[in-house]
Amino acid sequence: MRRFVVVMVLLGVLMCLCVQSINPEVIKQKVIESSKNIKTYKFKMRVRSEVVFGNESEGLKSTMVSNATGAVNLVNKRMYVDVHTVINRLGQTYEMKSETYVINDTAYVRSVRPNGSSVWFKTKVRNDFWIRNNQIDRQIVFLNFSKVEKLSEESVNGTECYVLELKPDLDKFVEYMANSSKSVPQNMSMLKNTIKEVEIKEWIAKDTFYPIKAEILTVMEMPMKISIGSLKGNVSIEETMKMTVEFYDHNKPVLIKLPEEAKNATEL
Repeated sequence: MRRFVVVMVLLGVLMCLCVQSINPEVIKQKVIESSKNIKTYKFKMRVRSEVVFGNESEGLKSTMVSNATGAVNLVNKRMYVDVHTVINRLGQTYEMKSETYVINDTAYVRSVRPNGSSVWFKTKVRNDFWIRNNQIDRQIVFLNFSKVEKLSEESVNGTECYVLELKPDLDKFVEYMANSSKSVPQNMSMLKNTIKEVEIKEWIAKDTFYPIKAEILTVMEMPMKISIGSLKGNVSIEETMKMTVEFYDHNKPVLIKLPEEAKNATEL
């Protein structure tokens, strides 16, 4: 019995040593390779953005919270995303809901009006849409231009994960932001100067090395001339945005069918 206890203790020590000896860079490379095999997945996303005009004590603050669920089939080039957004701005609350189906090179969007009615419209997507809007690939891009500084272990919805803390190359991060969105300044130097903080964490499945969860926090600060109530002149505007996305059902069947009413969508 004593020998059995000693053996179990030694095994436990060896397992701990094995965990501690895992090189984060090795995990990084395994994630990059394994993610090439992901053909379908589902996701949940939450984005919270807070913009403060001038000093926070002046009360001029705007917040936006978006919750989205979606499914992606990269083989058949089909995507579905359901988004619910609530905006609080200067004491007013706005709510927006939409559903988007992307079939090959066309996006069909159902926009829900405040009275509950809805309207469909469609538009052609960019040639690089499936590269820019693949949430899994986005995590790989971050890994590629980041150093992995920290490694721990956690369970996410029953999946044992390695937790990686990424330290991105700021120049490459800025370039990625500028190329990914039309709503940010295209002047790289200007954009870089507005970024005060970037934090990225990724949770990676220990068995498959698939991305399971990611958190991205950015803090930006920029000067602007405004006239809102008692706040006039040149002020500092700070935006804090945190995005959390969870991935699941990797490589499980995903059926995305365009609703009949979408076929009569107004073309933009």
